[in-house]
Amino acid sequence: MLIDIKRTTFGRRLFQTDGGLIGLGAAATAVGDRVCVLFGGQVLYLLRTKSGDVEHEFIGECYVHGNVDGEAVTDKRLSGRELVIM
Repeated sequence: MLIDIKRTTFGRRLFQTDGGLIGLGAAATAVGDRVCVLFGGQVLYLLRTKSGDVEHEFIGECYVHGNVDGEAVTDKRLSGRELVIM
């Protein structure tokens, strides 16, 4: 089992959202990165804010336990907006 865990998490980093959910993202994941739904995408993504919340850097895809069946899209507490990815 340990070998399978190492194989699955190699090059990835565990993180916790402000809402307390646990996720697995790219090794470059850092505090302050945002978990986002990019419409048309198949998974959740990590973005890093640049230039005062207008531009964002694409970090990579991620998995967030509890948000794999469209919960992020139907959550009324979350809002959609357009943004620029650099």
